[in-house]
Amino acid sequence: MSTHCYVGTTGPTNPHVVHARFVLFDGYPAAVVPTLARIWAHHARRDAAALAAAVLAHDWECLDHRITAVTTSAFAGQQPVPGVGMTLATSSGGVVDPAEPVSVFPLCQAVHLDAGWIYVIDPATATVTVHTDDGDPIARYRLDACTSHASAHDRAQTTDRASESPRCLRSPVGLAR
Repeated sequence: MSTHCYVGTTGPTNPHVVHARFVLFDGYPAAVVPTLARIWAHHARRDAAALAAAVLAHDWECLDHRITAVTTSAFAGQQPVPGVGMTLATSSGGVVDPAEPVSVFPLCQAVHLDAGWIYVIDPATATVTVHTDDGDPIARYRLDACTSHASAHDRAQTTDRASESPRCLRSPVGLAR
């Protein structure tokens, strides 16, 4: 069974309101955080603002840095975005529906979404904060520490609070809420 999630960013004037896109498959932190780091490192060229823009461009069937221009989908209207993922499309009566706009919601209302996780990219710090389905933050990951190019110092550096951990753990599941 798949786990849905939202991936997006907040604005500096209102950090509690998220602008995000829906992701249908592989929404668990163990999959999403490393995938975002790979997209950031390769497609976005280590620019967190470019990562956020790429993610906010579409709703997604899946995020996958291995998607190429020749990747195909069995579903009408879905398009590959090389280095980012496969877009999500819906159809009515055999006609592809127009794309949905970016979802905008306050984190305190996240419980009303059909998603197990919410990932908030911070372009200023190149981090991803993982929120549970009720909007509570449980972990923060530095994108540079989640790539295979991270230095030994980046991988070894820790903090006392799990929610501020700069390390890219396999999964933050199990951390205290």
